[in-house]
Amino acid sequence: MKSVTGLFVALLSNVAVASPLVLYTNDFEDIIGDRFTADTGYEIEVVQMSGGNLLARIAAESNNPNWDVVLFDGVGSLHSLDQQGMLKRGVSPDNEQYLTEQGRSLVPESRAWMPAGTTASCVLTYRTDMVSDQPTGFNDLADSQYRGMVGQADPAVAAPAYPCVAWLHYDMGMEQARELYTGILENDLRVFRTNGPTGRALSSGEIAVAMLSSPNAYAMQEAGEPINVVWPEGGAPASSRGVAVQANTEQTEAAEAFVNWILSPETQQFLTDNGGKDGLFLSPVEGVTPLTYGPPKDAVYNVAPADWADEHEAEIKNWFADQAVN
Repeated sequence: MKSVTGLFVALLSNVAVASPLVLYTNDFEDIIGDRFTADTGYEIEVVQMSGGNLLARIAAESNNPNWDVVLFDGVGSLHSLDQQGMLKRGVSPDNEQYLTEQGRSLVPESRAWMPAGTTASCVLTYRTDMVSDQPTGFNDLADSQYRGMVGQADPAVAAPAYPCVAWLHYDMGMEQARELYTGILENDLRVFRTNGPTGRALSSGEIAVAMLSSPNAYAMQEAGEPINVVWPEGGAPASSRGVAVQANTEQTEAAEAFVNWILSPETQQFLTDNGGKDGLFLSPVEGVTPLTYGPPKDAVYNVAPADWADEHEAEIKNWFADQAVN
C-alpha cells in the first residue's frame, strides 16, 4: 500500500499545474479578469500600472518577461516593443472580421498587436465659472488671459499624454509644435503626473483649463462638474489602445484567446458599459453602442503613425521635460 501511495504522490509532483495568463494593463483592471475567465475558461492574473510604470516594468523584465499579454494605451510604445522583438508577430484572431474601417487602418503590417479602442488623448476642457472667453484651439493656451490657469498630464508618465504631444509634433512639424509649446509653457503651464490629478486640479479650481483625455473630460461633465469640452477643429489628438502577445510566452493558446476575446463585439460592449470612464472610447469593431455622454458621433480622432511616434518619442519627451523644468 505504501508503494502505491508513494507512486501516486510522485506522479502528482510531476504534473504541471497551469499558471494563469498574466496581463499587464493600464485600463479595465477591475472588470476584465473575471469576465475573461467566465467567457473562455482561462485563468488570468491582471497587473495594473500607469503607462510609464508599465513600460518601465516591461523593460526591466526584458530578459525574463513575467507577462503574457499586454493591453496598452499608446501604439507608438507597442511599435517600440515590436522592434525590440518582444511581441509575437502575425497574430490573426478570428474576430478580426468585426473590425471597422478605422480599426483595420490601425492594424500594423507586422500584426504584432490589434487595436482595442481609441480615445482623444487631449481635448480642451475648461471651467465655465472661471473662463468667460473659451479657448477654441491649442494656440489659445499661450494667451496671457490663461496664464497659470492651464494644466496637462506629463507625457513621460501618462500613457495618453504622449500621443497628444506626438500628434501635434507630427501634424504641425517639430519646429512649429515646439514654438506652440514654448508659448504655452512660458504661460506657466501646470504639468501634473497623470490625467487623474489634472482632472482633480480642474475640479477644485486650481486650474481653469486642461488638455485632458476625453474619458476624463466627459466623465467629469457627466458627474455635473461646471465644465465644457471643446473638440478641436479638424479633430483631436488621439491615442489608440492595442493588445499584444509576448513573443516568448509559454501560454500562446490562452494569450491569443485573449486577443480574440478583446475583439469580440460582446466584449467591446461589456467594456463600454462597465468600464466607467475607461468605457468612453471609440470601439474598433462593428456593432458596439457607445455611451450616450461621450464624444459626438462625428468626432475625428487623429492618431500619429506608430512608427513615427516611436522614432521621435525620446526626443519629444526629453525636450518637453527640459522646457518644463526651465
